[in-house]
Amino acid sequence: MKITLKDIAKDTGLSISTVSRALAKSGKISSANVKRVFESAQRLNYPIVSNMAPFELRNSIYIALVTTFHPGEFYASFFNGFTKAAAGSNIHFGLFNVCMENDCSFRFLESIKKNHFDAAVLFLPGLSKEDYMQILNRVDDFPMISAAPIATPVMDSVVFDNYSGGHLIGKHFHERGFRKIGIIQGPSSELETHLRKNGLIDYCEQNGLKLVMKYRSDYDISSGKGAYEHYKNLEEKPEAIFACNDALAIGFIHSATRDGVSIPADVAIAGYDDIPICEYQNPTLTSIHTPYEILGKNILSHLTAQLSDKDSSISHSGSTKLIPVTLVERESTAKSQIRRALGS
Repeated sequence: MKITLKDIAKDTGLSISTVSRALAKSGKISSANVKRVFESAQRLNYPIVSNMAPFELRNSIYIALVTTFHPGEFYASFFNGFTKAAAGSNIHFGLFNVCMENDCSFRFLESIKKNHFDAAVLFLPGLSKEDYMQILNRVDDFPMISAAPIATPVMDSVVFDNYSGGHLIGKHFHERGFRKIGIIQGPSSELETHLRKNGLIDYCEQNGLKLVMKYRSDYDISSGKGAYEHYKNLEEKPEAIFACNDALAIGFIHSATRDGVSIPADVAIAGYDDIPICEYQNPTLTSIHTPYEILGKNILSHLTAQLSDKDSSISHSGSTKLIPVTLVERESTAKSQIRRALGS
């Protein structure tokens, strides 16, 4: 037997027009009556759009992870962190690749809402304040959060503490006795690059360390190889280098060791992100550990709070929550290996 609005009205004691407004979430109707209608619809097996139901009544929550892919382990680690954060819950993810360079990309973000996703996480480090404003204007009243830092925040964000990561590297190099430091930077268009660089530079300036090498690049292995070519032509070479992500460090190590350079005896190097290959690289790679699962849990907490607040429209204050990072020391900067290589 086909269930109709009349059946739900009879079951709840409400009028057919009230039932219709509740299911469409239109007009003035109390949250208690909305809940009564959806509970009745589920009990009677009336077909409803899942993301229209009150948060506490949904069988599944669907969240879109939106990013721009590049080859490498980072994105697998990023996605895995969210799946671990949601383990045991009713939250499911869709992973989407988008290039934010034309209007089609903004229309794609609009379509996420229309295609019954409940919320979106944006990891799009190259976006400007104006880009985020356009997204918020075009995809209104929809839970969204940025997992990439924003220079002038207009959208709420939960991000790793990139500045502290650079500062931790500087402190680590200092404690190892290095005084001449180098840095392989990521893309200048991405704020996280500047935050990591500034953390390192500030530590160096405050503690008398000399920055003798700067190399700007993309976040990929080939750029790390290019950084090595730059390094070997320097008259004054750094004793230790901070690569702003692990792929850069791996590319540098690959070219350096093939050229007979010993790491860390000739030059130490550390990366950022602590992707799984850091433990298997030869030498194993010191890196800043970014806890993706903790990032995911904080982001999901923020989004589910918005979803469950059925009496308020979605608004953004531009708040930023920083997730702490830590340093994992491995062979590429290990003091014992430096001493052994130097015969001390």
